[in-house]
Amino acid sequence: MMKPIYFPFTYIPEAIAQPLSQILGRIIVLQPVLNSQPKALRQLAENGCIDIRVPYIEDEDRLISCLKEFTQWGRLHQGDEASLKDIFKNGFSSKTFTAQIRTDILKNQENDAFDPDPVFLSRLFLLMAQELDLQQNEVDQELALSIDDELVLFTRMTGEEKILDPPKESLFKNDFGTYMTGSRMAAWFQLMKNAAHESAFFVTNSPAVFDEIADQVKDLEMIFSVKGISWDQPETVIRELEQCLTHLATTPWSGPGQIRLPDFNCEADQKLNFKLYILPEADPVDVCNFFSKDKILSKQNESNWLNSLIGFFEI
Repeated sequence: MMKPIYFPFTYIPEAIAQPLSQILGRIIVLQPVLNSQPKALRQLAENGCIDIRVPYIEDEDRLISCLKEFTQWGRLHQGDEASLKDIFKNGFSSKTFTAQIRTDILKNQENDAFDPDPVFLSRLFLLMAQELDLQQNEVDQELALSIDDELVLFTRMTGEEKILDPPKESLFKNDFGTYMTGSRMAAWFQLMKNAAHESAFFVTNSPAVFDEIADQVKDLEMIFSVKGISWDQPETVIRELEQCLTHLATTPWSGPGQIRLPDFNCEADQKLNFKLYILPEADPVDVCNFFSKDKILSKQNESNWLNSLIGFFEI
């Protein structure tokens, strides 16, 4: 069974994980470290929505130390009033911060010769991105609860139901991938290099990320586009979709005419839109090498995957 891998993020909100897992099964979510994962992700794993994978476990203490130093660096250089978004963006594009990693951040480490490699820096970048995404999601949840309280109060005072324009659901569809999109993807696929055997099916709900892919990858082909799919699908449909995805990833591509779509249920209130694309003759190793823009990863073992799939969801 080929599981979907959520990208290019290491944090997935429950509002995304729940509907996707109901249709696709457990979602693989990569993590930059083993021992410092958000409680919300651990809960999603316990609930059967996601599977957590940690491709690299070396230098975790150094990474956690760097994370703390980065936060302190941000407060010093950006000010306490600066948002984490500003600190994150300005820090990782700052030569001063890069030098800081090699001096003050590591000055108390036993190995004075330690020089951060691309994997280490990518994991540090993703740790900060994870913190940013987690905080943004918490803000969205608090605002949503505030609006609910306001609507309840309005109804009690007037006896009428207040209709929001636009609807509340559209107010909190923040695209986490908007911030440093290319850097996020390069860092995430650097991490993915050590998990390329897991799957050839990548899923995202970020329009910014998908636009970045469409701009860079000229061989991307759409397989199908379905609107208004219910979160609640019959078991037979889920199995048919799994078989369809596995066939696409392991069979030479001859065009969309070879695909028979499952008969999706579209009758419930909670719905999503799903577009599926294929990168013919590009397995996950090829995709990692393309987006990480670093040392080429060799194909040591024969891969089961002939093509890579990218699913874009709108919830």
